[in-house]
Amino acid sequence: MKAIRLRLLFVAIAVIMVSSPFASCGPAENGDSEVVLRIGSTKPFKTTNKFADYWYGVLSNITTHDSLIKLDTEMNIVPWLASEWEISEDSRVWTFSIVEGARWHDGEPLTAEDVAFSIEYYRDKDPQAGWMAEVIQSLSVEGNKVTMQLEKPYGNLMTEFMTYSIIPRHIWQNVDEPLKYEGEERTIGSGPFRLVSWDEAAGKFIFEANKHYFRGKPNMDLLEVNIYANMDALVMALSRGDIDTWWDYSGEFPITHIPVLEDAGIIEFATATFLGVPAALGFNLERQPVSELAFRQAVSFAVNYRQIVDIIYAGYGIVPGGGFVPSTHPNYDESVAQLEYDIDEAQRLLDEMGIVDTNGDSLREGADGRNLNLTMLVRSDMASLFRVAEMVAADLEAVGIGATLKAVDSSTWVAAKDAMEYDMVFFRATPWGTLMHAGHASGYFDSRRTGAGVLHNLDAPDYLELCDRRLETAPGAEQVELDRALQQMHAEYLPAIALVWLESVYPYLEGWDNWVVDHIYGGVVNSFSWFEVTRAS
Repeated sequence: MKAIRLRLLFVAIAVIMVSSPFASCGPAENGDSEVVLRIGSTKPFKTTNKFADYWYGVLSNITTHDSLIKLDTEMNIVPWLASEWEISEDSRVWTFSIVEGARWHDGEPLTAEDVAFSIEYYRDKDPQAGWMAEVIQSLSVEGNKVTMQLEKPYGNLMTEFMTYSIIPRHIWQNVDEPLKYEGEERTIGSGPFRLVSWDEAAGKFIFEANKHYFRGKPNMDLLEVNIYANMDALVMALSRGDIDTWWDYSGEFPITHIPVLEDAGIIEFATATFLGVPAALGFNLERQPVSELAFRQAVSFAVNYRQIVDIIYAGYGIVPGGGFVPSTHPNYDESVAQLEYDIDEAQRLLDEMGIVDTNGDSLREGADGRNLNLTMLVRSDMASLFRVAEMVAADLEAVGIGATLKAVDSSTWVAAKDAMEYDMVFFRATPWGTLMHAGHASGYFDSRRTGAGVLHNLDAPDYLELCDRRLETAPGAEQVELDRALQQMHAEYLPAIALVWLESVYPYLEGWDNWVVDHIYGGVVNSFSWFEVTRAS
């Protein structure tokens, strides 16, 4: 690995037999010279309809389909199908210039009409794109330009558009129910690869390079995606050299499997700071004493972050800051202080609140005179997060705060979280989740938000106003300041604290070089790597 570079993009894997209905863009003519990249994953798939299957939808965005824009190594928005764009002063009119020379896999040209059709199709027919109906008023096409009129300014528009790939109008215009469409042409895109087949018996998914891709042919001729039942099986395959690397969307490689791969002697590792937060502690701002800022501050001082990094994450991490999101985020505010482990300060804050131990049993009493015994909600199916929860509970007991872990399955966790049936809750923030809403994890805390993973626990008027201002502000200097203000407000209100910022590890078989590390959509497996990675002869 000559250099480690941070990239964003989308990936997943599919699991339904599909035969290609369009002309082949074939591999290298000499079979002996074919470059084949073999990827392992444990993700489940139901169909290769990108609208109907979440995982295939993510995969298609780095293989068979293109989006208008992407993020570069510095988290800047860069052109893709859109070569450039203009935004009006009031942020209500957006004009995209579409690249020339892009074609669909069946040979038809990709046009501005395809782009306008795609946006309207998502808005009108895709249940997952409900926000578009509230934001996008109309679209028009003139030459290679698509102009979009918004109902209201929307500062996160470009981030959203990274997830919506352009689809061919001549295929989808007659499909009224995209979630039910199973036509053979459903996988046709304009991307660097085309879907060839899925062999259910072998558990192998094959993509073939698009030699006529408008950005040039990828460095490999074939992609093989091999599906495994669990990580143990995948790690064994990687340690034997049966596959070249591992992929998981928006996830981190399990630290416990690293020793096995190190012992194999044929595996190398790339690293990058995880864009999300693998372990975090949220607070119920409607329950005493957690609703008091001083108490939340005391909890933040009671946690031994370094111990979590060293024991649970084997040293592959750093102590987080009060702004919640790590430094890999755009417009990161370095002035927000790092969280501190300070038992004396935690005890001082609790004493000042009158939360003291009056009977000498080492546990502090609440306002009702009884020992504090706070409920800490955690998912039972997340082993690492549960171990973190046990450590945090011990840290709190060390300063006199009693804590009972309530470990439940994922559905029960969501129900209890939404009903606010907890004092504190353990959760993880995915990389993509931290970019949504007004950015910088605001989507997890804004009380008006909904979703299985969000806390929606902060309703402070100035915070909600800040989120709205950020959503109404187009990219530029003002947006930078608002991004920093959000991080400062997270440190001020403490709706949650990050417990670790992780250095993600991405294993790959020796003999490959020049990977581009994408810590959100696939580690070393991403659409930037397609054009950079090389295999030793």
